[in-house]
Amino acid sequence: MSIPYLACILFLCVACLLSSSDAACMLCGPGFPELDERLSEAKSAVIDWLMREQRGDGSWPPASTAESVLGLQLADRGWLNGQDLNGRHLTKARLEYELLRYLVPQASADRAQVQERPVPDSNESGPRGRSRSESGSTERSSRGHGRHSSSSAERSSRGRSRSESGSTERSSRGHGRHSSSSAERRSRGHGRHSSSSAERSEEVRTRQCGLQGFSRGAGTLGQYMLALQSVCCDTDDFYGVDLDRLMTRLLRDFPQENFNNFFQYSLAILSLCSQGSETNIPKRALRRLAVGSNRDDPCGSDPHSVDTLSMQVMAMVCARPQAMGRGLGEWEDIIDARVQCIVASQRADCSFGGNTITTALALQALSAVGAAPVVCPCDVTADFLLDVLDQEGYTRENATFTVHPSVGSIAQIIPIFNCNNFGSFANASIDCPNYDLAPAPFQPGDLTTSFKLLVDDGSTVIDYGVMIIQGESLYTGLLRLEDSDVGFTFGTLPSSFGRFLVSLNGVPSSSTDFTYWSIVEVEGGVEGLANSGIEGLFPVEDDCYIIRLTSYA
Repeated sequence: MSIPYLACILFLCVACLLSSSDAACMLCGPGFPELDERLSEAKSAVIDWLMREQRGDGSWPPASTAESVLGLQLADRGWLNGQDLNGRHLTKARLEYELLRYLVPQASADRAQVQERPVPDSNESGPRGRSRSESGSTERSSRGHGRHSSSSAERSSRGRSRSESGSTERSSRGHGRHSSSSAERRSRGHGRHSSSSAERSEEVRTRQCGLQGFSRGAGTLGQYMLALQSVCCDTDDFYGVDLDRLMTRLLRDFPQENFNNFFQYSLAILSLCSQGSETNIPKRALRRLAVGSNRDDPCGSDPHSVDTLSMQVMAMVCARPQAMGRGLGEWEDIIDARVQCIVASQRADCSFGGNTITTALALQALSAVGAAPVVCPCDVTADFLLDVLDQEGYTRENATFTVHPSVGSIAQIIPIFNCNNFGSFANASIDCPNYDLAPAPFQPGDLTTSFKLLVDDGSTVIDYGVMIIQGESLYTGLLRLEDSDVGFTFGTLPSSFGRFLVSLNGVPSSSTDFTYWSIVEVEGGVEGLANSGIEGLFPVEDDCYIIRLTSYA
């Protein structure tokens, strides 16, 4: 069945990206107030349920920490920043601990392998690599109507039968990495590749870093990288490991064990393109994503292919600027063909794949390209999703579940409740959590200073009274205020000039909307811009500050 792409009604969704206001999500466009309210209520209920599922050590079962953090931040980009300081530290520490737990044994094994095998001379040419099967197979359980399909964590650790093809041209990143030219590209013959000296030098550097692979597969690594990015943690220097470079190496070696299908491959691409860089994905990897499992028949016959097609579309939209910059002219045509396959797969009951997770992934992919379902209108499709979640108990407070609760599945569904998809961070302003330790508590005999703080986000002004120990900065005052029970939150990012504010009370500054948070001092009723940042201002008794969302357009 072929459905012209133009038959896809354009979404009037105002938040196909992370918007400037999470409350503004209108999944099917204006004119559906009841659906918008229902989506908002479902989002709150499911977020509350996921938060209750978090264990005392900061993890989510079963091995779903990265998925849960990513899903929660996509559903509510200020979710983590809204937790108390201990909660933020616990979640971040657990996320980092789990990834380090996978990286450390890998580093040890790789170092042992390097010690046993000398590195070839950079001028020597010869065979490298090893023969890999071009397909992976697995048996997946059948999924019934209204049931959740397996989570991406489960899919990331197992293969699906796919025939793999793709060009072998590779372009590496700059800044300490080699750029490829026609003279440097690998020549092919007899199923083996000869290596250029540039590529061998790259291999030597990677070995010296102690990491040649990732036993859990690039799909799982991609999930952790996306989760880290969602809470403003660097991936190019993760405790001394350049995860971005490791990911590009894994993409080059696709397919391999635990990384042999295009659902996983799309997650890997998303982890790189979501950083907003214009050149960090090798051209060879982009071409392989475009080719996919079967370029000539993108719809295929696999009943579960909608999940993979949806992830491929999200990854291709996210990587679109890099693909256009690399001259991959058929990129848009391939996206259109895959979108047609997704649209054509919708069933008469308005579901995709007969289950909630495939339906949610399909809606995310369609929203990423600005398209809508055709078999059923957008609002009816969304109602199917919400009806099933309600029947299963996820959106009802203290409900008895009619199915076994699935943290991983729900974490993949909830981004659509905020009109987001797994590629939304590429163009998003993230409400970065504040991880600084709280100031020392007040002690008897401390000399204190009280001052007034007004927060003006353009629509509301909130008045706070703040108390600090004499000599503390405005920044310390914000920390003390956040640590109180008044509902105040803020986020900062470091710079060479000190910390600067990027969000207050869940409202971020935005380069898209040309807004920033300015600091105003009020003296004798006269306002004036502060001549320093939050770390360089030291309030005295009865001072008044206004932190205002300001436009620089």
